[in-house]
Amino acid sequence: MSSRQLQKMRKQQELLKLQKVATAGSDEESDEPVPQTKARGNAFSGFAALGDMGGDDDDSDDSDKDNDKADQRAPSPSIEAPAKKSKKSKKKKKKGKKPDVQEPQHSSDDIDKVLAELQLAKSQQVASAAANPFGPTTPDTLRDLLQINFQHLKAMNEMRKLFGKAIHASNLEDTAAQNARPRAIPREVDLETYLSANQGLPSRAGNAKPLMFDTVLKSNPFIEGKKTWPRGVATGLGMANVTGVDSAVTQYAFTHDKTYEALEGHFFQLVQMFDPMRIVHFLQSHPYHISSLIQVSKVAKQDQNSVLAADLIERALFTFGRVSLKEFRTKLEKGRVFMDFARPENRQFYLAGWHLIQHLALKGTYRTALEWTKLLLGINHDDPYAVINWIHVLAVRAHESQWFIDLCKTPLLDETKGGLPTSLYIKQTLALAHLQQGQDLAARALIVDGIQRLPWLYCALFSALNMEAPRSVWGVQPRDDDEELHTRLYIHMAKDLWTGPQIASLLKTAAELAQKADVNTLPPPPKVSLGTARFIYLEGNTDLMSAVPRHMLHASPNFDFDPLPPAKEDNWFSSEQQMAPWEPT
Repeated sequence: MSSRQLQKMRKQQELLKLQKVATAGSDEESDEPVPQTKARGNAFSGFAALGDMGGDDDDSDDSDKDNDKADQRAPSPSIEAPAKKSKKSKKKKKKGKKPDVQEPQHSSDDIDKVLAELQLAKSQQVASAAANPFGPTTPDTLRDLLQINFQHLKAMNEMRKLFGKAIHASNLEDTAAQNARPRAIPREVDLETYLSANQGLPSRAGNAKPLMFDTVLKSNPFIEGKKTWPRGVATGLGMANVTGVDSAVTQYAFTHDKTYEALEGHFFQLVQMFDPMRIVHFLQSHPYHISSLIQVSKVAKQDQNSVLAADLIERALFTFGRVSLKEFRTKLEKGRVFMDFARPENRQFYLAGWHLIQHLALKGTYRTALEWTKLLLGINHDDPYAVINWIHVLAVRAHESQWFIDLCKTPLLDETKGGLPTSLYIKQTLALAHLQQGQDLAARALIVDGIQRLPWLYCALFSALNMEAPRSVWGVQPRDDDEELHTRLYIHMAKDLWTGPQIASLLKTAAELAQKADVNTLPPPPKVSLGTARFIYLEGNTDLMSAVPRHMLHASPNFDFDPLPPAKEDNWFSSEQQMAPWEPT
């Protein structure tokens, strides 16, 4: 009998043994005790293919998360023990100790089938392979998972940990170079030079004392400010406590006074002229006007100046941070804030946050990007910009796999309980999270389950990875346009996570265990949500945009400072200027 068959029989024996022990509640020790202490070893062994910048996530400032992770590595006989045990069985077989595994008289196919049945019969346990320290999930559990640490919102903190003193030296050089720039504006300059020409001088939007402004730069909750930014004030922008949503959550909203409303009206007039440079001039006069910062950031991105585009988005979020209330920051850190997407003022905060996440992901600061996705999802569980499409990728890249496993246990990602419409697709990355935790059996069982529930997705995944599609998924195509879009979106976002020899081997093994599904018996596909359409529109991939329903993508109004907004009747307007985009031209 081959070593592969022997290995599977050993795993089968141990699974059956552990089930009997758990069922009988016996305190007897098995002949070979489960090496639970070894489960605390290197959780990332054999998972280098998912590595990126090579650093673990920083949770030293968040002791609660550390305690949760320690608890989740506690003894869990259904998954972790067999995974570790299988490694020992390999070593024994190399030494020729085969008599111990000769007792079961099953064929290889029978063993594979039974193993799959054991795992799939307890899908709830497999999906929660590590111990669940929270018990039954509740709304408070979700809010606890979406708590944030303001230190993790600032990319420079992650960069310092990754690169140390090299980052500090680089910042000093950049600052010196920027301070050395001439203040006079030449007749013909690029966008970045024009916007930074008078950065060090007091802005016409309002003067600020140098020492006071330096303090503001350092104390901002969202963004670490830059000394090269204008010394202006956020004239007319504020924040208010709107009302308590329930006993635990408070609703907040950004506000505009009459001065800011006038700026908004002027800005929209410039937008209708279709001349970007007019908005650039307007921004130089009002350097902390949010809509202008977002719109000019789009112009810079089209001009292939990603550095300037990111800088303007950071300045917008910095502005939001300047006007935020102390009580808002306290509740936000605890995941107890709601911000209504129907308010145009709030949508600008969502939009700036989305653009920052995209920039952080491209830069490789995955931990910071993940923290921002947690923030945006935490203030609105309806996920209007579909940041969940970032979360599953960033969680694995940032080595926050246990956090993602816990998130998948909540109703938010339970499609049967009114969760997000793409939950089933997002949870396919759960297998990689378990693999990163060293739980190979759970990962394989989840892939088997995924192949039998979303065979068209795995057919596309095998094709994207240049792997031969196995019989269980060969030739299976999405049943309609909605399934086609969700499949292409998942492949676009997560394909790179599935590369590497270990994962390829796992995919092949799981595909051999899976049975070919009858697609006619599977549940109907979820419809493409407006949030998913916004995500694809902002992401800018033309191939994906071609698959978005036309009535969504070509809806009016649709501006870069407020892409694909809700219908007019679904908005909460606070001024006439905010209704202008819906007015006939």
